[in-house]
Amino acid sequence: MPNTSSLITGGLTVGATQLVPAVEWVLSGCHGSVPESVSTLIAGLLAAGIHAAYNTAVARGATKQ
Repeated sequence: MPNTSSLITGGLTVGATQLVPAVEWVLSGCHGSVPESVSTLIAGLLAAGIHAAYNTAVARGATKQ
């Protein structure tokens, strides 16, 4: 299996590589230039945040049952 940077959580796969184009599109609206490494960093943080929120929701659902 190829090594990728995506995280897999309970069947949900979100990787920074999928989010980079959207982040670059949003950052293109900023006044001034933004380095490419910033968009990759933000995409990685978004992917980690999505997984953290998903894991929290699943954990809360498991404790209610």
